Amino acid sequence: MQRQTASLEQQQMVMQQMEATRLAAEDAHKQHMEALRQLEENMVAAPVFGPEPRPTAREWSLEDFLKHHPVKFGGKTSPDAADQWLKDLERIFDAKMCPEESRLAFTVYMLTGEAEHWWVSLKSMMEER
Repeated sequence: MQRQTASLEQQQMVMQQMEATRLAAEDAHKQHMEALRQLEENMVAAPVFGPEPRPTAREWSLEDFLKHHPVKFGGKTSPDAADQWLKDLERIFDAKMCPEESRLAFTVYMLTGEAEHWWVSLKSMMEER
């Protein structure tokens, strides 16, 4: 009887730990989604201070962008890491004078997993409006 009671208590502790882990994962997921939403708002609402310089020789291609080894983004990071990821992409865009009209497409290309699903959903909602 004591073994059964001890086993039951142990199972309850494991269940409580699993529930705490699930809640923590949900909270992290919400934070990541909020960070991505804020990144999207910043990209849409960013002020433009005159025309962007254009590349002189030829148009900037996806291959040109990928030569700089940008990191993919899956959304499973902290808000600070998501912000740093976006800053890293912007640094490449600015240094290599990537045209404004290509930046969003290149950024979306780097999204994977949850971040990619989030973008598809957000884009669909924006297009409906």
